Amino acid sequence: MKPESALVLEELRSKLRPASVAQVGGFRPGADPLTSWFLKGVCLPGEGLPVWKGQPMFPLIQIRTDELPVIPEQLKGIALLVLFHNREHHPFDQPHGEGWLIREYATLEGLELLPELETPYHPFPVRWVSVNDDAPGWEDAWDIIDLSEVNDDTQASDSFFDDFNRYGGTKVGGYPMEIQHSVGIKDFVFQVGSEEKVNWMWADNGIGYFHRSAEGIWQFSCQFY
Repeated sequence: MKPESALVLEELRSKLRPASVAQVGGFRPGADPLTSWFLKGVCLPGEGLPVWKGQPMFPLIQIRTDELPVIPEQLKGIALLVLFHNREHHPFDQPHGEGWLIREYATLEGLELLPELETPYHPFPVRWVSVNDDAPGWEDAWDIIDLSEVNDDTQASDSFFDDFNRYGGTKVGGYPMEIQHSVGIKDFVFQVGSEEKVNWMWADNGIGYFHRSAEGIWQFSCQFY
C-alpha cells in the first residue's frame, strides 16, 4: 500500500461514527408497551392508527430514544417515535405522509397501545447494542474525505472494503449502509433493514433510510439488491 493511501485510510478511521444496532428478538419481551418494538406501537388517546387511501397503516418499528446507547442529535427532545407503513406497497420516493409516516412524542406520558392490525409480519421486541466503528460506504465517504489516492491503489481499495465495519440491518445513528449507490450522510438518523424474524423485506433484501432535516422534516429512501 502506498504511504499516501495509508494516510487517507488513517484519516477515515478518525471519522468513524458510533451507532445503536438493533438486536431483534432472542430475549423475553417485557410487559411495558413503551419500549422498542417491531410491529407494535403506542399513540395518544383517541389518536389510533394513521390512515392512507382509506386504509389504516401499521407500526413497522417503534423506537424509544432513552434505550439507545447512541442518540443522534436529530432525536434530542424526542422521547419515542413510531414509523408507520401502508399495507399495499413500498412508497419509494414519496414524501412524508404518502404511504409512510413517522409520529414523534416528546414525552411518554399518556401514551397507550395502538389497536392491533392483521399483517403478514411478526412482532418482536428490540434491544440496542452500541458500536463505535461504523464506516461510510464508498460513495458517501467522498463527502467527508478525498479518496483519490485510495482509488488509485488496489491494496488500499481492498482495505477500504475489507478492513472497516459497516453495519447493515436496523440501526440508529452511524452511517447509512450503501447497497447500490450514495444514500446521503447529511441528516441521516436511522435505517430499517430487511428483518427475517419479523418477515419484513424491502423489495430484494433492501434497507430503508430515514433522514430528518433541521426543520423536522422526515425523508425516506430505499436501496435493495
